[in-house]
Amino acid sequence: MTQNVNLIAKAMKDYYSADESKIRHFVSVYTLAKTIGELEKLPEQTQEYLEIAALVCDIDGGKACECTKAREILKKSEIDYDITDRVCYIVEHFDDFEHITGLDHQILIEAHMIVSFRESGASRAQIIERSNSRFMTNYGRAFLKKAFGV
Repeated sequence: MTQNVNLIAKAMKDYYSADESKIRHFVSVYTLAKTIGELEKLPEQTQEYLEIAALVCDIDGGKACECTKAREILKKSEIDYDITDRVCYIVEHFDDFEHITGLDHQILIEAHMIVSFRESGASRAQIIERSNSRFMTNYGRAFLKKAFGV
């Protein structure tokens, strides 16, 4: 598992090369998603899907583009088809709060929202409004509470 995640992390760093803000963003989402997944005790395969999806979820704009670029990076890194398929599904639907298909998907949404709240300087009211029905995991809620007092 770690080898695949490391390959994708390196590929993403290379992809963004000198764009420090994009590198900081994907590392922040990845770190938080990884931590929440481990604390929630995800099965190893689900954890791998989560970590890889967290690395590639924001690649270059719109959903179709994200999946195309993500699939390209995963293929170049020789990631198995099953992993690629699941990761691309999550990436394509990672803003689709009505059709969450597993804890890997849920945790990615939570981690991404926390990072985005911080980066955008969202107000306490905005955070409460956007997160009330979106946070389902114990540790996602705990990180949200600790980071923003909500």
